[in-house]
Amino acid sequence: MSRTCCLPGPAKGEPPQEVACRECGLDPICQVLDYAEPESGVPDGVLARRTPIRRGEMLMAHNQPFHAIYAVKSGSFKALTWDLSNSERVVGFFLPGDLIGSDGLATKRYSYTVRALEESSVCSLEIDALTRVGRSREAIQEALITLLGQEMAMSHMVTTSLIQQNAEQRLAAFILSLARRSSLRGLSSQELGLSMSRSDIASYLGLARETVSRILTRFQKSRLIQLRKHTLKVLDSSALERLSALG
Repeated sequence: MSRTCCLPGPAKGEPPQEVACRECGLDPICQVLDYAEPESGVPDGVLARRTPIRRGEMLMAHNQPFHAIYAVKSGSFKALTWDLSNSERVVGFFLPGDLIGSDGLATKRYSYTVRALEESSVCSLEIDALTRVGRSREAIQEALITLLGQEMAMSHMVTTSLIQQNAEQRLAAFILSLARRSSLRGLSSQELGLSMSRSDIASYLGLARETVSRILTRFQKSRLIQLRKHTLKVLDSSALERLSALG
């Protein structure tokens, strides 16, 4: 399996950007399973690669029994829950290389509903099938610990970067979080896909949609960012850092 990385920002008609295997959250376990090798001897049904997911399609549902961990190969997803008034709330976004559903290892249930924000693809690891891969239990356990440790570090980075005081700080921190996550996956930290709607961003940040739109316009007029359809270009990351009080 090739470990080359596609560049971000594909032109119309070209395949979507893909994260390189070595930068993907599933890589620790794939290394143990030798999935980079054409003749790895690992049984079928353990890892499904590049499964296409249509825009708006549900990948998993809240409280559904856990069976697999997913990794975003290309595209993006949003995680949803519902409050006491049955209003939808966005609680996270998943970008290329991110893992989805790993918390189910502990709870045996998926904690949220996940839908594709655009034409996407995922690799899925069937956890129960790991018992028949012909690898040592110790090697698999160590790989899973590494995988979950990396996932916790990524989650902590996202959470701490978004604990801000006002709307401008939150939105600046959100943009920087997208850039840092993209950079950690070996993709561009300047040309960012913005597949989520203003309403989704507002729900995630606890802001009004109009507030998000107004601040994005202000950032663009101040030459901090450039918006073009579903692409956001970071023009002045230092200014965003100062604004978000990160550093």
